[in-house]
Amino acid sequence: MVAHTLRMALTVDDHTVEMDEDGKEALARFESGKHHLVITDFKLSNMDGLELAEAIKKCSQSTPVIVLTDHADAITTGGGPVSNVDVVLRRPCRLKSFRRRWTSSFPEQRSAHSI
Repeated sequence: MVAHTLRMALTVDDHTVEMDEDGKEALARFESGKHHLVITDFKLSNMDGLELAEAIKKCSQSTPVIVLTDHADAITTGGGPVSNVDVVLRRPCRLKSFRRRWTSSFPEQRSAHSI
């Protein structure tokens, strides 16, 4: 439900949004196209969000990765096993909070059309 709400909001903001519920499918889609931002849930089938973030950064160190999770307190960024995650957001995440965090963390991405 959170993913679909974010998709609608980002589409209204004139972004192109591609979605996958499977981590391996998401990685294959990322590798086959040009994406300016990756937003992932921590819980995915076949590959969790942290594994996806690691694989994304191996392909493109400059692509920001945001992880949504119910367990944000247990995940920290900037070192250790989740150093490939740029932003961790607690679910449920209000759209206003998401936009504020996104634009403050990635100001160069505000005009990106592929997310």
